Amino acid sequence: MIRFAQPHSSWQRSLSAFLLFVLLATSLAGCGGSTASAAPAAPLAVQSVQSDVQAAPQAPVVLAPTKAPPTPSPLPVAATPEAALSLDDPQPLLQTTNILLLGSDRRPEMPNWRTDVIMIVAIDRPNNRVGVISMPRDLYIDQIPNHRGNKINVIDYLGEQDEPDGGGPQLLGQVIEQKIGVPIHHYVRVDFESVKRLVDAMGGVDVDVDCPLYDPYGYDEGGDPLALDAGLHRLTGGEALSYVRSRRIGGDLERERRQQRFIWAVRTQIQNENLLPRIPAIYQAMQGSVQTDLNLIDAVKLVRMAMELEKGDVHGFVVNDPSMITAGYAGQMWVWYADWAEIAAAAQQVFERAALFNESDEVKCP
Repeated sequence: MIRFAQPHSSWQRSLSAFLLFVLLATSLAGCGGSTASAAPAAPLAVQSVQSDVQAAPQAPVVLAPTKAPPTPSPLPVAATPEAALSLDDPQPLLQTTNILLLGSDRRPEMPNWRTDVIMIVAIDRPNNRVGVISMPRDLYIDQIPNHRGNKINVIDYLGEQDEPDGGGPQLLGQVIEQKIGVPIHHYVRVDFESVKRLVDAMGGVDVDVDCPLYDPYGYDEGGDPLALDAGLHRLTGGEALSYVRSRRIGGDLERERRQQRFIWAVRTQIQNENLLPRIPAIYQAMQGSVQTDLNLIDAVKLVRMAMELEKGDVHGFVVNDPSMITAGYAGQMWVWYADWAEIAAAAQQVFERAALFNESDEVKCP
């Protein structure tokens, strides 16, 4: 079994998480691709399971940590690579440092949660480049150690029930390595509320809105309707949360594109503004809502690299091509079925993909 280091003390974890945010904001703008074709119409009972991440999951078939027959022997521990990586290496992700980034809808009052952002961030320090692979939250995993088959977005929850304080990322990392052969060396887990608090601690974030957006509901609990014309806006934490979560206009594809713009805006602001006076507030905002096994020294190294990255140094893709996944049902659950060999091959070619940022692309607003 992949064995992560134990999470560090509170102050180290919070400071490490803040430093990592710089790196992740640089690289994760590729997190939001669309997911293949539109999902088929689901029965009413299934739709309740697939409601937006605001609602706590209710269906026991999805979240119950039910036991299954014993699984094959676990994988060996993954060691963080240090050797230089050749640019023509056919399997570069066996040499990179691979971080599992998880974003969840976890809340203090919720007994369970789903992981709606699942990304592998491959760090190639010698060649100063980053690869990002985003996994669909409804991807079906037929074999989960000590559990029945289920969606990938519940594995973190299941593993955490088995072994608190890191068992969730450990279990998910093990599954990913078994399926596509990419070793996972570290993890970072955040929740939506931490993003909101971080933005407020930063004093808001300037976002260049290219497509007008209006959502009468808002996705920040108790928030006001969101109405943004095209142009530059200084968003509060609640507004930012609504901006990146709203599906009112353009659905998932437009929402994910907004997420890309927002994350890059945060990264740019971290670079351009003096945030030193806000460090205490940022530290407080991150406490208790971010978990990672990375230590402070490793986080600093990653941040130094992030500051040197250009847009062309960031590559990646979303597992959304019809050659990789097909829609279907597992019992009453609507899921994506994966061609794992196809995904594994694409993962090792992540650095051959075009850069994630292409500002010459013409935007067509919905």
